[in-house]
Amino acid sequence: MSRTYQKRARQERKLKNHKYPTMTTVESDLRRMISNAKSFNEKSSQLFSDAEKIRKAVSNFMLENNPAYQTDGYKPFPTPVPLDEEKEDEEMTPEGLGESFEGDTFQRAQEKIVAEMLDLRNDDGELIVGPFITLPSRELRDYYRVIKHPVSLRSVQKAVQGVIGRDKPTGVSNFKSWATFEEETSCIWKNAYHYNEDGSDISEAAKVLEEYFYRRLEEAKKVVAEPPQPKVRLRMPAKTPEPPKITLKFGSSKPSGTAGVSVDNEALRRQQDLVNAGMNGQASIRPNQKKPTGASQEVPTTNGVPTLPRVSQERTRSGSAEKPAVNGVKTETSIGQSPALAAVQMSTDRSGSLDARQSPSASMMPPPPANLATRLASGSPHPQSYTTNHYFSTGYSSTSHFDSTRRQPGKEPLITNLSISTHPGLKIDKHFHLAIPSSPTTTQQSITVTLPSTNYYLQVVPTLASAMMSRPYKIFVTVNNSRILAHPQRPEESDPRKPLYEHRVMPGMNRIEIEIVAGTPRGTPKVGTGPELEVEKVTIFAHLVKA
Repeated sequence: MSRTYQKRARQERKLKNHKYPTMTTVESDLRRMISNAKSFNEKSSQLFSDAEKIRKAVSNFMLENNPAYQTDGYKPFPTPVPLDEEKEDEEMTPEGLGESFEGDTFQRAQEKIVAEMLDLRNDDGELIVGPFITLPSRELRDYYRVIKHPVSLRSVQKAVQGVIGRDKPTGVSNFKSWATFEEETSCIWKNAYHYNEDGSDISEAAKVLEEYFYRRLEEAKKVVAEPPQPKVRLRMPAKTPEPPKITLKFGSSKPSGTAGVSVDNEALRRQQDLVNAGMNGQASIRPNQKKPTGASQEVPTTNGVPTLPRVSQERTRSGSAEKPAVNGVKTETSIGQSPALAAVQMSTDRSGSLDARQSPSASMMPPPPANLATRLASGSPHPQSYTTNHYFSTGYSSTSHFDSTRRQPGKEPLITNLSISTHPGLKIDKHFHLAIPSSPTTTQQSITVTLPSTNYYLQVVPTLASAMMSRPYKIFVTVNNSRILAHPQRPEESDPRKPLYEHRVMPGMNRIEIEIVAGTPRGTPKVGTGPELEVEKVTIFAHLVKA
């Protein structure tokens, strides 16, 4: 590369300071810049084509405005390469390169910083960023095996100009914030430190470049603000209504300590005692017996023995009649049955076994085991007992009032289709393309794809429903937890329903998330008490095979 590589920024400074004595010197510097651009870039490159256009424009302009063309035999020439650069302007040193950022736009400030770094020189006027201008040759396989994300000053400059692949520059930087600009540029010296030894010439040059970049970046941040990011105002409901509580009552109402369910343990225990007493032919509760809670219960007695109230005219389905109590103890001629078992319907299956079907009564108790055939009548006050493994439980089911992953009835998809494909600028034999339609039942989808190592630059295009054009909405697209913004498109090619997102993926597993949040249509009154927002999300796990 020529040591007098002329930059447009330097010529602008000379013109501003009136350092050009004649139009001939202006033309000579421009021709030197054009000559260097052509000698450094390939003929098929965009820079070579732009240099040729500038040459034609300069020639046409100077023929009319440079008086030297009135002299016979005058021929234009580029500025010769000086043998001694000690008399060059002090602006060639790192300390003199910087210009004020006052009045510059965010785009212009980025272009100025990159242009200054490309022409960064030491005190002797020697270019010190030569190793960082372009990437190393592909023949240096070891470098690309060690460095996973190679970056050069040229690649940063193209990104600032809005160049993607071999497309023409858009003039809008791909870096939408100072943080993203710093993150990408810092990879230049980080890669140099990682690949080269400490104290080497390249490492020392990388330190100079790093110090200069951060000094100029801090100066730019003070006077140049980042472009405003699009915002959307979302209205959230003031208070989410609580779901209704379910209350189970056994006998009298006495709330328990379980949230959402009220169970009267005392009443349940009293019911059990009454049923057991009816089944065994006597009362199992002593008069004025103390409960575990400290309360006492009054039970009617006959001759000092507790008795039970009459529940029904028919005690059992077997037709057994009540017998009068003898000495306060009731006798039976057949098996007695609990009054609570009247709520149990007995049915016989084909095998002849009995099947107890419970009625919906909340106070129902479990029936006696089926293998208990008969019981002999006894006048003893101590009832016969048996052991059973029958378990009785009371429960309830609850249905969630809102499931964020299920599409509500009558709701249309916010994203009708999602397209993911490789960038058309990649020089590969076969491009990847995948169209993901919306799901009719769920608002969240997850897709996993495997890509070859050459498909490292992807385009994501969500297609929004037509109804979204009349609703406030916001789209969030992240790649590996880093948010990216929509890529600017030409007015004649742009479609508000199809925003374009582009990003580079790294070898290994990459997580790409596309999420949209939409409010109710403008001017539509609120209906019901539910949330006014709809959310849809598509997650793509892109596995890029390592080379």
